[in-house]
Formats: sequence, structure tokens, C-alpha cells
Amino acid sequence: MMEIYSIGDLVEPGTYDYLNGFRRVANFTDGRRIISLVFPGVDPGPLNIVMRGFDPEAVKHVRVEPYAVFVNDVRVEFSDDDIYISSILLLRRDLREFRRNLSLFGSYLLELAPPESLVFLLDRTGASAQRPGFQHNLAEHIRNCARDILYWNRERGVNRMSGCGIGLTPAGDDFIAGFLIGLVTLERMRLADWVDERERVLNWVRPLDLLSESFLCCAAGGFTFESMRELINALDLGPADYVRSWTKSLLAIGATSGADIGVGFYMTVREGMAGRLKGSPRTARVGWTVNESPGLWS
Repeated sequence: MMEIYSIGDLVEPGTYDYLNGFRRVANFTDGRRIISLVFPGVDPGPLNIVMRGFDPEAVKHVRVEPYAVFVNDVRVEFSDDDIYISSILLLRRDLREFRRNLSLFGSYLLELAPPESLVFLLDRTGASAQRPGFQHNLAEHIRNCARDILYWNRERGVNRMSGCGIGLTPAGDDFIAGFLIGLVTLERMRLADWVDERERVLNWVRPLDLLSESFLCCAAGGFTFESMRELINALDLGPADYVRSWTKSLLAIGATSGADIGVGFYMTVREGMAGRLKGSPRTARVGWTVNESPGLWS
């Protein structure tokens, strides 16, 4: 028996045909939008329908109506209580406490993130130089793109970073998603208005498939999956063990996707709070020196 656990707040009514599928996820499109049927244990997200009892290989189409989802014409109902709210919300906005928790998050990324991820961007001891051949060249390319995005020529950095790497969502796209979520978070802390910049970033990315395009559009709008949303809440409200717990949840997403998003988010918010991020007004500076010890700088 199929049952809906949650449905994303950006899932729109319509008929969606099968696009691709994996062990725990099946993606569907109407040619313009994406939705995903996912099993319990996969994060709720703005475009996810978390459901038990479906066969990812057998579902050919999904129809969404108010308070019902038809899976191969089998009706499965949901209620308002099942709608996942994906917006980023900061409640306290205590910048000093947020900064302390952000520093913890950076330390947890270095401790817990898989070495194959973009965590090397946080390590100035030369971790990327230790990678062999192609991996070394790719790491240096990504490092240069990240510097462009954060400090120098954002258009060039975004254009060269997008689509970079392997996987369902390449590492470069994950970093850009983290960057966009970071801009939204800075905005919610009233550290400058990044609305126009977020729109420009979407225009600068290379032509993407529908899945990556939907993912980045959600990030630019401040709509994100549960582990990222709750991590931001933990940075806002604490305590430290919540930050660690939600960091581990984030890192469990994909092989490296969660880590790559986390690195992009961390670097963006860190530099924005210090007033070093390209486009940050001087008034964005919060009056302290961000931790620049080895391992937290790129």
C-alpha cells in the first residue's frame, strides 16, 4: 500500500512522465518542471514526494492534484500536515552566535566530509596537490573557480564551475547551489540584498539538464531540503551537538553532494559575514576576524 509521508511545497499540479530512476528515487518531468518520488529515509525537499510502497522501475507517470497524487493512476491522498515547508528561516539572527556555530560547522566538514569531496577547498595545507593526475588538475580548476566566484570574476567562475565533476549533480553545481543558499542566508541576516546577484548566477551557469536547473533554481529561491534547512536552523539557534548532528545528516546525501553543497555554503557565509565576499558592502562587516587558521581557509 502506498502512503505519502511528505510532499514538497513547490510540487505543482500537473502530469509528469518518467525521466530517470535509481534505487531510492524516481524523477519525473512535464517538460518544464521536475518532481521526484523518493523512499522514506531520503530527505524531504521542495520537489520531493516522500512515499512508501512504490516501485521506482514500474512507475511511468505521476499526476498531482490538490491533496492527491496519482501513481500510475493509483490515487494516494495527502493533507496539509504532509506538506514540507522548504524555505530558509532564521529566528534569532544573533550574528555572533551564528558565527561561532559556523566555525564549528567548518571544523566538522574537515573532520567528517569524504576526502573525494570539495572539502579540500577548506584546507590550505595543499590537500589538492596530493591528488594524482587528472584529479589534481580538476581540483586546481575547481579551486580557481571558487576563488573567482567568491572574490574576483563571479561570472567567469560560475560559468567554468557549472557542470564540473561527475555524478547525478556534478560537484561544481553542488558548490554553486551551496553558494546560492549562502547568499539567501546572508540576506536573511540582513547582510546586503543578494536578489539580483542570485538571478545573475542562474543566468551565468552553462546549459543544464532539467534536474540540475531545478535544483539550482530552488537554491536561488531559498528553498532547500531538510538537512540543509535544519543545519541552518542549528547554526542560528544551536546548540553545538545539533550543528554536528545536522552536519552528519547533510554529509549523508549522495556520495559527495551533501559535502559539496556544505562547502559552498560555508565559504560563502564565512566570507559574507567578514565583508570579504565580492559584492558585500562595508556595512556587512560584523566587527570580528573570522577564523583563518590552517584548515579553514582556501
